[in-house]
Amino acid sequence: YQTEAVESVFEYMGERDGHPLIVLPTGTGKSLVIAELCKRAMAWADTKILIVTHVRELIAQNYQELIGVWPEAPAGVNSAGIGRRDWHHNIIFCGVQSVAKKAERFGKVDLVLVDEAHMIPRNDATLYGQLFRVLKLMNPHVRIIGLTATPYRRDSGRLDEGEDAMFEGIAYDYDVLRAVKEGYLSPVVSKSTELKLDVSGVGTRGGEFIAGELERAGDKEDINRAAINEIVAWAKEQGRKQWLIFGAGVGHCSHLAELVRDAGYSCQTIFGETPKVERDRIIREFKAGRITARCAMGVLTTGFNAPAVDLVAMLRPTKSTGLYVQIVGRGMRLAPNKTN
Repeated sequence: YQTEAVESVFEYMGERDGHPLIVLPTGTGKSLVIAELCKRAMAWADTKILIVTHVRELIAQNYQELIGVWPEAPAGVNSAGIGRRDWHHNIIFCGVQSVAKKAERFGKVDLVLVDEAHMIPRNDATLYGQLFRVLKLMNPHVRIIGLTATPYRRDSGRLDEGEDAMFEGIAYDYDVLRAVKEGYLSPVVSKSTELKLDVSGVGTRGGEFIAGELERAGDKEDINRAAINEIVAWAKEQGRKQWLIFGAGVGHCSHLAELVRDAGYSCQTIFGETPKVERDRIIREFKAGRITARCAMGVLTTGFNAPAVDLVAMLRPTKSTGLYVQIVGRGMRLAPNKTN
């Protein structure tokens, strides 16, 4: 299916104008598809390619995937979070926050690959809008390819529909159920919880629960304790080894983590403001199995690759299909001794 995805994109660009989407579920190897797209595109002389995303871990992951399959690739990295500022390589993996306001320094760019393309707002005044505007001024024929597991946004619908849509169509769509049936993703077994979270009094803004109200409704000691007791009991019964727990706010996640530790399990929290060194240490120890659980609010919903995760607990109700799919997908990678 990865080969099909790559071939479908080049067929699309050969036959049609505009910017296509590749839809691949979380865990099916978008990094490898990006690497192969870069290799094939570089068959033309002097091609300049940007691979853009919003998460430092994804930038590093995509870069390492390319170097793994093509060690001599003319590739660089431009990310303040990683500490590299490359501008002149033929292939550059970059963070939109680091390059949007300096895009003219890249010169003429032929191809842009956007990982997690559902993060692109329709508003032209955003960082992505600034970046694309400058790149199109420097090369009106630049092609933009979006990769995502969820080709829609809560606030504006499908990425390829509407007058102001960034993308014109889907070049390739690999369905999550097909991926499970063909053995490339782990099946999901969902449990109806004994504890029901009451969000009847929580307001909605922009199609999603208002964050502060949601946290106040859910972050109560009796609710937290009952939820963690249920998670621990289920994990014991099912033999689950690595857990991801999603809370509704920083305080909520901190309280949940403390209760997990009180129950006798190692648990760490990660937030947007967690220092880079500490964040890297926690991720490294979690992947090594030295930490059983991690509590987070949003930073692990994209760009986090830990195949051994075998339990995902949601204590942050959502109205966003995309967010739900991204969260559940954190547990769907294949791993040894993991059946679902």
